[in-house]
Amino acid sequence: MGFRTDVVMRVGSLFSGVGGLDMAVERVFNATTAWQCEFDSEPSRALAKHWPGVPNFGDVTAVDWRDVEQVDVLCGGFPCQDVSIAGKHRGLKDGTRSGLWSYMAAAIDYLLPSFVVIENVRGLLSAEAHRDVEFRDATVGAGVNGPLLRAAGAVLGDLADLGYDARWKVVAAADAGAPHKRRRVFIVAYPSGRSVAELARGVIGKELIPGDLPQDANAALLATPQARDSKGVPKDGFNNGNLPRDILNLVAQREDAVLLSTPLARDHKGTPGFKGSLPVDVIEASEDFGRFESAVRHWEKLTRPAPPAAIGAHRAGGRARVNPAFAEWMMGWDEGHVTDVGLGRIPTLKAIGNGVVPQQAELALRTLLADA
Repeated sequence: MGFRTDVVMRVGSLFSGVGGLDMAVERVFNATTAWQCEFDSEPSRALAKHWPGVPNFGDVTAVDWRDVEQVDVLCGGFPCQDVSIAGKHRGLKDGTRSGLWSYMAAAIDYLLPSFVVIENVRGLLSAEAHRDVEFRDATVGAGVNGPLLRAAGAVLGDLADLGYDARWKVVAAADAGAPHKRRRVFIVAYPSGRSVAELARGVIGKELIPGDLPQDANAALLATPQARDSKGVPKDGFNNGNLPRDILNLVAQREDAVLLSTPLARDHKGTPGFKGSLPVDVIEASEDFGRFESAVRHWEKLTRPAPPAAIGAHRAGGRARVNPAFAEWMMGWDEGHVTDVGLGRIPTLKAIGNGVVPQQAELALRTLLADA
């Protein structure tokens, strides 16, 4: 079944970044974006370029929802720094960046959209919510400090309190054909007791992304530098030369698969995740990509030709660095989506690292909606 063209749903976007999740939501719901909300001025420049005329309300903590257009779908990936592996592991609580979830919950409570779409790092499943699980005089559960509520449980519980049923799923970028792993949690919520078909008004298309989506189980998948931990120590196989160890030592989401690590933003100290280089064998392979050839060519078939992976690799005395255009391609975005906005190298890589792979989000949403 294809899209209907006589009904168009409206989308409100929080924590918009450069709009990767917005693109997926627009496709799945045959929707147009009514407004966005992105505090950072640098990714906001990409939003202004690709969604001209769409209001950007900026700081989510300062928005008066009474002044905002009603929407059918509210989407957002609230900041992940405090629930991600690369962050401080402070969890989901007031005073943290990830604690901004409470503002999204307030928007849901006032706007009452037909659908809520949430994207976040896999750490949402394990990070602590820092809330009382139940009244202290009725506390049950094991542990020195009593029962422990995870961040994902807090989000799902808040949605239930707001009158929303929810479905969630972990999907990797490689599940949508990308040449890297990048597992993310996706949540779709809708008013309790209402059917998805009724709420969607027939506009949700059934088709998936064309082509054979998943990477070949035997393909070697690329790995790019990951952010440093809270003490500045490189993670996931970095050595002192800022080059990942041979990625064959890392376990992928499929048996015998080898992944490129996913584009990540700066850590909490402002150190960019792309400060180092690509894996040595990627640089040595130049544009033929060596053992990663199959994974790269598969993504090319689903997207567009890959730009050169590294810059400066062959310059005398130079240090090979990841090409921002290659990281942009890994994310499944159109050429120049961020690299032609006029940002510097570090803001560009930060925007890419904080972004969403639209094809991955689309696959997750269609799967969740089909099962609802």
